[in-house]
Amino acid sequence: MVHSQHLKNDISVIRVVFEFYPGTGGSITHIIELSKKINSYLKNQIIIAPDFGGECKDFDESFGIPIIRVKFYSLKILQKLGLPITPFILLLYAFNVVKKVILLVKSSKNIDIIHVHGALLGIFILIFRRIYNLNIPIVIMQHGNPKERGFRSNLATIISYFLMHLIKSDYFIILDDGTKIDEYISKLRKNNIKHEIVCHGIDTQFFQPLGINQRFRADFVILSTNRLIPVKRLDFAILSLKRLLKLTNYSCEPKLVFIGNGECKEDLQDLTNKYKLEKNVIFLGEKTIEGVRNLINSSDVVIGTSLESNLNRSIQEAMACEKPVVVFDSGGTNKLITHMENGLLVKPGDIADFAEKLKVLYENPDLRAKLGRNARETIIKERSWDTRIKKELEVYEKVLSEENEK
Repeated sequence: MVHSQHLKNDISVIRVVFEFYPGTGGSITHIIELSKKINSYLKNQIIIAPDFGGECKDFDESFGIPIIRVKFYSLKILQKLGLPITPFILLLYAFNVVKKVILLVKSSKNIDIIHVHGALLGIFILIFRRIYNLNIPIVIMQHGNPKERGFRSNLATIISYFLMHLIKSDYFIILDDGTKIDEYISKLRKNNIKHEIVCHGIDTQFFQPLGINQRFRADFVILSTNRLIPVKRLDFAILSLKRLLKLTNYSCEPKLVFIGNGECKEDLQDLTNKYKLEKNVIFLGEKTIEGVRNLINSSDVVIGTSLESNLNRSIQEAMACEKPVVVFDSGGTNKLITHMENGLLVKPGDIADFAEKLKVLYENPDLRAKLGRNARETIIKERSWDTRIKKELEVYEKVLSEENEK
């Protein structure tokens, strides 16, 4: 249980998000779970999210926490021109969010803290807070360091760094997702911005070994639960499978199973066809969270092939289900995974060694079981939601205490 001064539930929070349902991905799952896990410790919580139309209605009504959808502008014309439009989209969305918050305040909604997910969005809201003299503390949560994820994210981060010099958040929370967050933290320290570092919380009651066995007519099932996007480098998974077959003289009958969709799907299918691996590679598309958990439990090993970081939620969920993981040791992955203790680490990009590690697990069921047990123990010990929520509540307490002293 979380122990905090505020077990009496006297904090009201507005949680502002841009990445949210009906989108998919680790950040969205993280926001959804955090909202639900912390809700019982709050007096009130309202989520403000982009309005994607009627497709959100059923989700919003069944979520259990009030969700207010706010208009945003996709700027598709500028997008077609190849311009980096994300900062402009976030600026306009922040303006609409602040107008909505002002209306909520006028309607006698008591709001103690605005918790914003995303640094640039949060800084834009800070600017409009100042313009409209909105006296509500703002906590910004940054999900890792997006500067590693491409030009558009890089530009958003550069703008965030610049604006940090001009306007400060009351508090920053940095979600350590394995990316290189040291640079981000150094910027916060340089600008004397108070901050806290947190890790993913994993629901180990939901993600646990269930004894499910949905086999794929294979004697070794290799699972990837990552979206089919460039940063995940799933081409390495296919190349490693090809090499595994050669290492075992084709005596192994493996299946490489991909869950999810993304812009790389067609390229990955073409690569599969190129090496005549159609019988060994399965693309299952999107699955529900229950479906993902069941497929994890039906696999022999779960892999992470990103050269950026493999400390993402999907790897940790697999570990919670007592599955051995084989991952490239990129980013901060070794903060959680110790080689041959709770998983297998491979030098980033080393396909030969990745295939060798898969072969070792294929030939050693006892090792798979040992690594899986240790993996779950690691997640229970180091990724508990209780610990995570306690940190969040402590940040709220600090911010409100300082606000009362003004």
